[in-house]
Amino acid sequence: MDLDLAELQGNILRGYGRAYPTVRHLVLRVVDATAARRALGSMTDGDRATPDVTAADRSPREAGYPWCLNVGFTWAGLRALGLPPRSLGSFPPEFRAGMGARARRLGDVGTSAPEHWVAGLGDADRVHALVTVHGHQRADVVGVSEQVVALEGGAAFAPLPGGPLDGATFTGTDAARRVHFGYRDGISQPRFEGVHDEAEIPGRPFTPLGAVLLGQPSLLPGITWRVPEPEGELGANGTFDAFRVLGQDVAGFEAFLHAQGDRLGCDPEEVAAKVCGRWRNGAPLTLAPTRAEADAFDHADLNRFAYREGDGDGRRCPIGSHIRRTNPRDAHIVQRGTNDVRTLVRRGMPFGPPYDPAVAEDPPVARGLLGNFVCASLSAQFEAMQADWLNLGLLDPRITGMNDPLVGANDGATSTAAWTTAAGDDVVVHGLPRFVHTLGGAYCFLPSLPALRWIAAGRWGRTRR
Repeated sequence: MDLDLAELQGNILRGYGRAYPTVRHLVLRVVDATAARRALGSMTDGDRATPDVTAADRSPREAGYPWCLNVGFTWAGLRALGLPPRSLGSFPPEFRAGMGARARRLGDVGTSAPEHWVAGLGDADRVHALVTVHGHQRADVVGVSEQVVALEGGAAFAPLPGGPLDGATFTGTDAARRVHFGYRDGISQPRFEGVHDEAEIPGRPFTPLGAVLLGQPSLLPGITWRVPEPEGELGANGTFDAFRVLGQDVAGFEAFLHAQGDRLGCDPEEVAAKVCGRWRNGAPLTLAPTRAEADAFDHADLNRFAYREGDGDGRRCPIGSHIRRTNPRDAHIVQRGTNDVRTLVRRGMPFGPPYDPAVAEDPPVARGLLGNFVCASLSAQFEAMQADWLNLGLLDPRITGMNDPLVGANDGATSTAAWTTAAGDDVVVHGLPRFVHTLGGAYCFLPSLPALRWIAAGRWGRTRR
């Protein structure tokens, strides 16, 4: 299928980067279907004097855009907009059910269960749209967000209580690349042929567009994902987004690093590296097994490594570490042939102030990550990674039954992690607590620009069959 970047939403294949360091996610319900479709029409008319969806054909930074806007709809939202039953029924079952209904599979239990979610995200019937605005300045984001809510005199969309959800990168050249746990982020994004050049994201192979875009050849030979109907008008070149609000217990994580460093007789930074698989500056353990090597590491080589030849036994980068679970690269895994098929596009930005151990917090300040995990199949990519690899360890029998030590649904009473220290000692950590808690989420469909215009027009009876 031919690809015209002008028909894609701009945050799918290419992120907006550090040029847009602030974001607002509006969680909306449809107030009136007709008014909402008219509002959507105004958001896709190419007139940036009003809130307008950003396309992928131009770099927003080079075009001089002060803000970028993108929109996704839940299945309940598409129903509220009035899509015909045939179209609604053509979406995959996990999308129709919604993230809340899939909570146990995702590890969203206990305090992470949907009944505790923020910003109205736990009420699946009322979560209809997610409008995301990135900006140079907070004022840009706030102003455009207010215009979205005011469309059609406020008769189109209404924000759910508890929102909006705001995030921002940390200030400073190096800090802007970091997340609350202190790790450098955004390192191993997929690289798409025809979109990225050889110099972008060095060390990564090109990923087929079908990893993300519906109707494009998938990562699995001979397998295509069902495209929502009508394919030409609605489904083609759309994608799915697993939106997650992830709270991070930074104080608990730092206390864990120091306690384990004391217990094991090593640098707490080594513990942080073994948990993640990278040092906090991004240097991979496979290539930089000591802190001295990490400090001297050439960051041009952050992605130029594999596991099979130099670290097949996981003595440098633990088999159960975060990056080895989420991206097995060339490692031998039980689910043969799936090393790369669960590739996701990850877009994320921190929320809440940076943690300062010198400042007492009572109660603790909310902080974490606003994340978008974009893929062609929520079940085969996002859910399979979240359930099978992060929370069950099914990719390797040596970690089966052990959760991801960094982001997994761990239980302080039973969870464990294991690795080999830099000194060569095999250790097991018992009582691993949960550091990341789900505060909310939603499954959204990100339509192409033509599909958004088709929805806005609402001419279902004229659909080609």
